[in-house]
Amino acid sequence: MKRVLKTMPLMLTMLLMSACSANANQVTTPAAAEQPKVAAEQKAGVSLSDISGHWAEPDIKAIVAAGYIDGYPDGSFKPDHTVTRAEFMTMTAKAAGLKAEPVQGNSEWYAPYVAALVEAGIHQYKDFTTGDWNTPITRMEMARLAVRASDKTLQAPEDNTDAKKFMFLATQKGLITGMADGQLGKEESATRAQSVKIIQRILDVSQGKKLEVDKRAASYAEVELTGSNVQTMWGGHVVELPYKMPLEKTTATVKVHQVLIMDLKEKDGAFRSTFEGKLEKVDGKPIGKDDYLVALNLKITNETKAPLTYTLWGQLAPVTGSMRVNIVDVNGEVDNRFFIPGIGASDFAPDGWYFFVLPREQVQDQMKKYGYASLRMYENNGAEFDLAKKE
Repeated sequence: MKRVLKTMPLMLTMLLMSACSANANQVTTPAAAEQPKVAAEQKAGVSLSDISGHWAEPDIKAIVAAGYIDGYPDGSFKPDHTVTRAEFMTMTAKAAGLKAEPVQGNSEWYAPYVAALVEAGIHQYKDFTTGDWNTPITRMEMARLAVRASDKTLQAPEDNTDAKKFMFLATQKGLITGMADGQLGKEESATRAQSVKIIQRILDVSQGKKLEVDKRAASYAEVELTGSNVQTMWGGHVVELPYKMPLEKTTATVKVHQVLIMDLKEKDGAFRSTFEGKLEKVDGKPIGKDDYLVALNLKITNETKAPLTYTLWGQLAPVTGSMRVNIVDVNGEVDNRFFIPGIGASDFAPDGWYFFVLPREQVQDQMKKYGYASLRMYENNGAEFDLAKKE
């Protein structure tokens, strides 16, 4: 039975447009007279005056040729101009193969495409709480539409997936990559070139193609969501953070707030710049250039009424085969930003970092055998527990 797509109610359009805040999305968009034409059909050839040598040139040509977007009347494309919500949603609807009913009455040109996306479950009217349809779309808003367009399980009207989860899924699927430094730039306004790239990725996923994943961006997105990048780096799932370690030999409470994994062969990898300095094994042996660095952000508290002095020196051991390390400064001393945490003594802070390195061969062997690498910790002569598991 043919589904009838409803056009977006004019009143709802007006309400959303009236919600625009004076301080929201202060980005200049092309004047009304400069707005690009709305492409309606495929074109045999594409000639645009300002895309030669641009990083998105192949995708711009492909998407314009497919009729999902057009250039400006003067023959330019303006790849670095911002793209509005209305423009990107129109492109998304066309790329998803949705049929938009003709514009009716006083409805805006984009209303049928928005209605088609809502009908398909790719957009929810509640997604935008500020601005209007002519507001430049952000990378976060673009990620949400891209993920829904590529995943039918998220297209139910009652779906309440939050923004952090959408950005994580977008990076894990390769739909969104990081900015120049790998950061997510969630609130950055997307450019026309970036939007075209996302549309091409949506099309690639719909054709069963596997996209390349930006591990830096995926790590940042996963840490925002879970407090760890275990899944991105090692394929496992971190325990729910903060995690109270089930220690047996102390009355101190030790909680893990973050679990960060860095590949030492990737000098520009996610979080690597956070821990600048020379790594030094506590036993003095050399560190392999291809090892993994694991950083646990821990906090120790004394929840008893009695005085308690406790540090992690010699109390906590990492997974078998690894070795605890320190980060030393130019003087060869442990960097005071990264002292191991403790309580009850002036030399220690209650929160800090615990570092260790794990040989690449050991991680790869586990991933080959089990599909993920575990992250087990031991309390000396006491408990043992996993921080990362398969599920």
